[in-house]
Amino acid sequence: MRLFGTAGIRGKLWEKVTPELAMKIGSAVGTYIEGESVAVARDGRTSSIMLQNALISGLLSTGKEVIDFGLIPTPVLAWGTREHADGGVMITASHNPPTDNGIKVFNGDGTEFYVEQEKELEELVFSGSFKKARWDEIKGIKSEEILKDYINAVLGFVNHETNLKVLYDGANGAGSVLAPYLLRDMGARVISVNAHVDGHFPGRKPEPRYENISYLGDLVRELGVDLAIAQDGDADRIAVFDEKGNYLNEDTVIALFAKLYVEEHGGGTVVVSIDTGSRIDHVVEKAGGRVVRVPLGQPHDGIKKYGAIFAAEPWKLVHPKFGPWIDSFVTMGLLLKLIDEEGKPLSEIVRENIPEFYLTKKNVPCPDELKGAVMERVKEELTSALMEETKEVLTISGYRFQLRDGSWVLVRPSGTEPKIRVVVEAPSEKRRDELFELAYKTVVKEVERLKQNAPAEGS
Repeated sequence: MRLFGTAGIRGKLWEKVTPELAMKIGSAVGTYIEGESVAVARDGRTSSIMLQNALISGLLSTGKEVIDFGLIPTPVLAWGTREHADGGVMITASHNPPTDNGIKVFNGDGTEFYVEQEKELEELVFSGSFKKARWDEIKGIKSEEILKDYINAVLGFVNHETNLKVLYDGANGAGSVLAPYLLRDMGARVISVNAHVDGHFPGRKPEPRYENISYLGDLVRELGVDLAIAQDGDADRIAVFDEKGNYLNEDTVIALFAKLYVEEHGGGTVVVSIDTGSRIDHVVEKAGGRVVRVPLGQPHDGIKKYGAIFAAEPWKLVHPKFGPWIDSFVTMGLLLKLIDEEGKPLSEIVRENIPEFYLTKKNVPCPDELKGAVMERVKEELTSALMEETKEVLTISGYRFQLRDGSWVLVRPSGTEPKIRVVVEAPSEKRRDELFELAYKTVVKEVERLKQNAPAEGS
């Protein structure tokens, strides 16, 4: 697809994302979605209100009523769409840098558009075959404040009061207008940093990777809190530190919740993305459930296809009983509840329930035009080298070799950059290092070989 990536449309302002594109998307969504109304919201980026107004113009031109939720986190837009509208659109670039922006489209039940719907919408955008309302069919804009209603919905779902001490880092993003108040309403004692909205993201980079939020470990120890929670620019992602200031691996957070849901249901299917680790399989299978892996950006597709009781990809968790969208606020509420109900510090809960695995990730630069050939050669070589150890090969978003000892090797081409990503995880550091050396060297060798054999430019 030319517009949609793994999570909606996203890119640099003026290069890919423009007011003209936003207006076309509004016209396309208004044409595509059945029903009378479409909800619209935005994150705190400097360009978001400009893009939102352009998108609203497109929606109005098709005769749709627009419900404007204003500046809110993406999970709230999804919930508000289900409660108030026939479809929804969020102006956000999520965790991307402040130079970027984007557009996410939601169905009336709060699910992100499925892949097939994105393809159909994209075709509509490029065809320009939009509905055009007569002058007397054009409707208006209705503004609605839904933050308090959403907070009450989360409080009712979590159904727990706490007195835990929480450090919250909002990344100067949209979560800042909600998370401290939700935590306080649960009874938590909240210390906030980077919790005022600023589209320049002055506090830190909006992506909650460890390297961007490592300072929280020191703050946890200095302030004596029970845990720290960090979000991204639109507050669908969540990262966690325990009471000792240790960063919880993304797979560890997923595994904690997967175990919780499978035990609660006495089994069931957990859907996770292709780049998640074996600790999830370990706890889910031990609890009587099964794990199904899907491409990145498609946990909602997996819920629909497999009837999953829980779905996730790194930093992004879906709680289907509350709603079929990524929701970090439900995650943080349930995490506090888990700590209280276990009656133990978070570090102990993790140590007692989640096995330790060792993971390494590294990218290999690779021209886009060589990715296909490199991947085919890498598949052949790794299939041969790992043949006796391989339990299963998944061909989703690249090639993932699932090995009998719980180790796995993933090689996948980046969908947005001239790189091939190599990810390896194993039960021991020695095993991880052996497998990583094999996979990484194989990719590097094939990239270099094909570069040398490629015809010179202009020849």
